[in-house]
Amino acid sequence: MNLEELVNKKDDLLTANDREMLTAVFRDRQAVGKMNSTELAAFLHVSRTTLVRLMKKLDVDTYAEFKLLLDRKEDAPVYRYDLLEIIEKYHLMIDELTKYNYEKICEAIHQAGTIYLYGTGNEQKTIAEEFKRIFLMLGKCCVDLYDLGEVEFAKNRFQDRDLFVAVSLSGENSEALNVVKAVQKMGIGTVSFTRWANNSLARLCRENLYVGTKTVNPSSGQSYEMVAAFYILLDILSVRYLEYADRMEKEAQDEN
Repeated sequence: MNLEELVNKKDDLLTANDREMLTAVFRDRQAVGKMNSTELAAFLHVSRTTLVRLMKKLDVDTYAEFKLLLDRKEDAPVYRYDLLEIIEKYHLMIDELTKYNYEKICEAIHQAGTIYLYGTGNEQKTIAEEFKRIFLMLGKCCVDLYDLGEVEFAKNRFQDRDLFVAVSLSGENSEALNVVKAVQKMGIGTVSFTRWANNSLARLCRENLYVGTKTVNPSSGQSYEMVAAFYILLDILSVRYLEYADRMEKEAQDEN
């Protein structure tokens, strides 16, 4: 088992702050591999006690073991079918999603003149369409971009406060990475929606939202990845955005 697999296994125990620390570790894997525990804590802007607490959540006894797990290659994942476990995992995921600080993403959405949406596949595009449906109702201009060619065509219309939202399950789709790199050259904000894992897309984007998914392999041998958590995330995000927008409106009225 490597560190990514261990993180996914212990996902239910991790807080949003834990995930941010681990994303930073995975983003600069080579540099972290050369750090001692004190240097890593400083790099993550946390105390060494906080770092030790994170390792305990992962059942990692020593910092040397942590670095060894970080260096290991990924093994093929093994999944099993357990409906009760899936239901319990969704309950835990919802609890965690409600604790996340959505302030920066709500601010980016609120300030955006146009929100551009991109999904890597059919399910991802459906999630992007749901984002579009919600935020069109909330008064935001949302535009679908389906591939790199459309991004290249549209990017000259990007404005400084516009926002680009990329939806990917794995975060490793090569075209998605090229799309975000093209968008970044124009200087607008970027947000990724991915399942919780170390992934290249999350490392590229300015803001990231993670949700867990569950892959089940019944005896028939046909696998299925359950992605309902993405839609739960959108519902929670929309409520947090409404709260943020109301607060901004009241602050503006008070100033006047």
